[in-house]
Amino acid sequence: MSEAPVETAVDDVQPKPRRTGFRHFDVITSIAAIFISAVSLYVAIEHGRTERQLVAANVWPFLREIRSNSYGSDGDLAFGLINVGVGPAKVKSFEVFYRGQPMSSGLELLRKCCGLPADTSGEKAALPHGLYYSTVDETVLMPREPNVAIKFRRSQSDLKIGQRFSAALGYVTFRACYCSELDQCWRTNLKSIEAEPVKECRAPEHPFDPNGP
Repeated sequence: MSEAPVETAVDDVQPKPRRTGFRHFDVITSIAAIFISAVSLYVAIEHGRTERQLVAANVWPFLREIRSNSYGSDGDLAFGLINVGVGPAKVKSFEVFYRGQPMSSGLELLRKCCGLPADTSGEKAALPHGLYYSTVDETVLMPREPNVAIKFRRSQSDLKIGQRFSAALGYVTFRACYCSELDQCWRTNLKSIEAEPVKECRAPEHPFDPNGP
Protein backbone atom coordinates (compact mmCIF):
# COMPACT_ATOMS: atom_id res chain seq x y z
CA MET A 1 0.00 0.00 0.00
CA SER A 2 1.50 3.33 -1.08
CA GLU A 3 1.56 6.34 1.18
CA ALA A 4 0.53 9.87 0.24
CA PRO A 5 3.50 12.03 -0.67
CA VAL A 6 4.40 14.78 1.75
CA GLU A 7 6.51 17.90 1.79
CA THR A 8 8.53 18.85 4.84
CA ALA A 9 9.39 22.33 5.98
CA VAL A 10 10.96 23.89 9.03
CA ASP A 11 7.61 24.47 10.71
CA ASP A 12 5.31 21.81 9.32
CA VAL A 13 4.71 18.67 7.32
CA GLN A 14 2.18 19.11 4.50
CA PRO A 15 0.57 16.60 2.12
CA LYS A 16 1.72 16.93 -1.46
CA PRO A 17 -0.62 16.34 -4.44
CA ARG A 18 -0.06 13.03 -6.15
CA ARG A 19 1.82 13.14 -9.42
CA THR A 20 1.66 10.61 -12.22
CA GLY A 21 5.23 11.13 -13.20
CA PHE A 22 4.13 12.40 -16.62
CA ARG A 23 4.34 16.19 -16.60
CA HIS A 24 2.07 16.83 -19.59
CA PHE A 25 -0.57 14.45 -18.29
CA ASP A 26 -0.54 16.20 -14.90
CA VAL A 27 -1.05 19.56 -16.59
CA ILE A 28 -3.93 18.23 -18.70
CA THR A 29 -5.55 16.69 -15.62
CA SER A 30 -5.30 19.99 -13.73
CA ILE A 31 -6.78 21.94 -16.64
CA ALA A 32 -9.62 19.42 -16.97
CA ALA A 33 -10.39 19.71 -13.26
CA ILE A 34 -10.50 23.52 -13.52
CA PHE A 35 -12.73 23.29 -16.62
CA ILE A 36 -15.15 20.90 -14.93
CA SER A 37 -15.30 23.17 -11.87
CA ALA A 38 -16.01 26.18 -14.08
CA VAL A 39 -18.76 24.34 -15.96
CA SER A 40 -20.31 23.21 -12.67
CA LEU A 41 -20.27 26.77 -11.36
CA TYR A 42 -21.88 28.06 -14.58
CA VAL A 43 -24.59 25.39 -14.43
CA ALA A 44 -25.30 26.26 -10.80
CA ILE A 45 -25.56 29.98 -11.62
CA GLU A 46 -27.87 29.34 -14.58
CA HIS A 47 -30.01 26.99 -12.49
CA GLY A 48 -30.37 29.66 -9.80
CA ARG A 49 -31.27 32.26 -12.42
CA THR A 50 -33.89 29.96 -13.92
CA GLU A 51 -35.36 29.28 -10.49
CA ARG A 52 -35.61 33.03 -9.80
CA GLN A 53 -37.32 33.58 -13.16
CA LEU A 54 -39.83 30.81 -12.42
CA VAL A 55 -40.62 32.27 -9.01
CA ALA A 56 -41.00 35.76 -10.53
CA ALA A 57 -43.30 34.40 -13.24
CA ASN A 58 -45.52 32.75 -10.63
CA VAL A 59 -46.06 36.04 -8.74
CA TRP A 60 -46.12 38.38 -11.78
CA PRO A 61 -48.79 41.11 -11.57
CA PHE A 62 -49.99 43.19 -14.52
CA LEU A 63 -52.29 46.20 -14.27
CA ARG A 64 -54.74 47.28 -16.97
CA GLU A 65 -57.18 50.17 -17.07
CA ILE A 66 -60.89 50.09 -16.38
CA ARG A 67 -62.66 52.64 -18.56
CA SER A 68 -66.38 52.09 -19.08
CA ASN A 69 -69.53 54.02 -20.01
CA SER A 70 -71.67 51.12 -18.84
CA TYR A 71 -70.08 49.66 -15.73
CA GLY A 72 -72.01 47.18 -13.64
CA SER A 73 -75.71 46.39 -13.66
CA ASP A 74 -76.68 50.07 -13.40
CA GLY A 75 -74.65 51.16 -16.44
CA ASP A 76 -72.44 53.58 -14.50
CA LEU A 77 -69.58 55.65 -15.88
CA ALA A 78 -66.37 54.46 -14.29
CA PHE A 79 -62.60 54.27 -14.48
CA GLY A 80 -59.90 52.59 -12.46
CA LEU A 81 -57.65 49.57 -12.80
CA ILE A 82 -57.62 45.78 -12.62
CA ASN A 83 -54.87 43.25 -11.97
CA VAL A 84 -54.86 40.76 -14.86
CA GLY A 85 -51.61 39.09 -13.76
CA VAL A 86 -51.09 35.92 -11.72
CA GLY A 87 -49.70 37.49 -8.54
CA PRO A 88 -50.67 40.30 -6.15
CA ALA A 89 -49.96 43.86 -7.29
CA LYS A 90 -48.81 46.43 -4.75
CA VAL A 91 -50.14 49.67 -6.24
CA LYS A 92 -47.83 52.48 -5.18
CA SER A 93 -49.21 55.39 -7.21
CA PHE A 94 -52.07 56.28 -9.55
CA GLU A 95 -52.28 59.49 -11.60
CA VAL A 96 -55.13 60.76 -13.79
CA PHE A 97 -54.88 63.18 -16.72
CA TYR A 98 -57.53 64.87 -18.82
CA ARG A 99 -56.36 66.01 -22.25
CA GLY A 100 -52.81 65.74 -20.90
CA GLN A 101 -53.48 67.89 -17.83
CA PRO A 102 -53.06 66.29 -14.38
CA MET A 103 -56.20 65.99 -12.27
CA SER A 104 -56.05 66.05 -8.48
CA SER A 105 -59.50 64.56 -7.83
CA GLY A 106 -62.66 63.24 -9.40
CA LEU A 107 -64.49 66.50 -8.73
CA GLU A 108 -61.77 68.54 -10.44
CA LEU A 109 -62.06 66.24 -13.44
CA LEU A 110 -65.84 66.78 -13.63
CA ARG A 111 -65.34 70.54 -13.40
CA LYS A 112 -62.75 70.53 -16.21
CA CYS A 113 -64.54 68.16 -18.56
CA CYS A 114 -68.18 68.38 -17.83
CA GLY A 115 -69.27 71.70 -16.34
CA LEU A 116 -69.71 70.60 -12.73
CA PRO A 117 -70.36 73.77 -10.69
CA ALA A 118 -67.50 74.80 -8.44
CA ASP A 119 -69.71 76.05 -5.61
CA THR A 120 -70.95 73.63 -2.96
CA SER A 121 -74.66 74.15 -3.60
CA GLY A 122 -74.31 73.68 -7.37
CA GLU A 123 -72.20 70.58 -6.83
CA LYS A 124 -74.81 69.04 -4.53
CA ALA A 125 -77.58 69.80 -7.00
CA ALA A 126 -75.66 68.10 -9.82
CA LEU A 127 -74.49 65.21 -7.65
CA PRO A 128 -77.18 64.74 -4.99
CA HIS A 129 -75.68 61.39 -3.97
CA GLY A 130 -72.09 62.47 -4.37
CA LEU A 131 -69.41 60.78 -6.45
CA TYR A 132 -68.59 57.16 -5.74
CA TYR A 133 -64.87 56.59 -5.30
CA SER A 134 -62.22 54.16 -4.08
CA THR A 135 -58.67 54.68 -2.83
CA VAL A 136 -56.05 53.39 -5.27
CA ASP A 137 -52.62 54.41 -3.96
CA GLU A 138 -50.94 52.11 -1.44
CA THR A 139 -53.34 49.24 -2.01
CA VAL A 140 -52.87 45.58 -2.93
CA LEU A 141 -54.84 44.01 -5.77
CA MET A 142 -55.14 40.26 -5.96
CA PRO A 143 -55.24 38.53 -9.39
CA ARG A 144 -58.41 39.43 -11.34
CA GLU A 145 -59.37 42.00 -8.69
CA PRO A 146 -60.65 45.38 -9.97
CA ASN A 147 -60.43 48.74 -8.22
CA VAL A 148 -62.82 51.39 -9.55
CA ALA A 149 -61.35 54.78 -8.62
CA ILE A 150 -64.35 56.85 -9.76
CA LYS A 151 -67.94 55.78 -10.43
CA PHE A 152 -70.55 58.23 -11.70
CA ARG A 153 -74.16 57.13 -11.14
CA ARG A 154 -76.01 58.50 -14.14
CA SER A 155 -79.41 57.62 -12.72
CA GLN A 156 -78.70 59.68 -9.60
CA SER A 157 -76.90 62.69 -11.11
CA ASP A 158 -77.29 65.55 -13.56
CA LEU A 159 -78.03 64.09 -17.01
CA LYS A 160 -76.03 66.67 -18.96
CA ILE A 161 -72.92 66.19 -16.81
CA GLY A 162 -73.26 62.45 -17.26
CA GLN A 163 -73.43 62.83 -21.04
CA ARG A 164 -70.37 65.07 -21.05
CA PHE A 165 -68.47 62.70 -18.78
CA SER A 166 -69.28 59.78 -21.08
CA ALA A 167 -67.82 61.72 -24.02
CA ALA A 168 -64.80 62.84 -21.95
CA LEU A 169 -63.77 59.33 -20.92
CA GLY A 170 -61.91 58.94 -24.21
CA TYR A 171 -59.62 61.83 -23.24
CA VAL A 172 -58.78 60.51 -19.77
CA THR A 173 -55.38 58.85 -19.42
CA PHE A 174 -53.53 57.28 -16.52
CA ARG A 175 -50.12 56.58 -15.06
CA ALA A 176 -49.51 54.02 -12.35
CA CYS A 177 -46.59 52.36 -10.63
CA TYR A 178 -46.81 48.99 -8.94
CA CYS A 179 -44.62 46.19 -7.56
CA SER A 180 -44.75 42.42 -7.17
CA GLU A 181 -44.23 40.37 -4.01
CA LEU A 182 -40.55 40.20 -4.96
CA ASP A 183 -40.41 44.01 -5.12
CA GLN A 184 -39.97 44.05 -8.89
CA CYS A 185 -41.60 47.30 -9.97
CA TRP A 186 -43.12 48.69 -13.17
CA ARG A 187 -44.51 51.99 -14.43
CA THR A 188 -47.40 51.89 -16.90
CA ASN A 189 -50.09 53.92 -18.64
CA LEU A 190 -52.46 50.97 -18.01
CA LYS A 191 -53.14 50.77 -21.74
CA SER A 192 -49.96 49.42 -23.31
CA ILE A 193 -49.04 45.76 -22.98
CA GLU A 194 -45.47 46.90 -22.27
CA ALA A 195 -44.87 48.03 -18.68
CA GLU A 196 -41.60 49.84 -18.01
CA PRO A 197 -39.41 48.14 -15.36
CA VAL A 198 -38.17 50.57 -12.68
CA LYS A 199 -35.97 50.12 -9.62
CA GLU A 200 -38.64 51.53 -7.33
CA CYS A 201 -41.90 53.44 -7.38
CA ARG A 202 -41.30 57.03 -6.40
CA ALA A 203 -43.91 59.44 -5.07
CA PRO A 204 -46.18 60.55 -7.94
CA GLU A 205 -45.66 63.96 -9.51
CA HIS A 206 -49.41 64.59 -9.55
CA PRO A 207 -51.19 62.63 -6.79
CA PHE A 208 -54.79 61.77 -7.51
CA ASP A 209 -57.18 61.75 -4.54
CA PRO A 210 -60.52 60.30 -5.71
CA ASN A 211 -62.29 61.95 -2.76
CA GLY A 212 -60.44 65.24 -3.01
CA PRO A 213 -62.04 68.66 -3.50
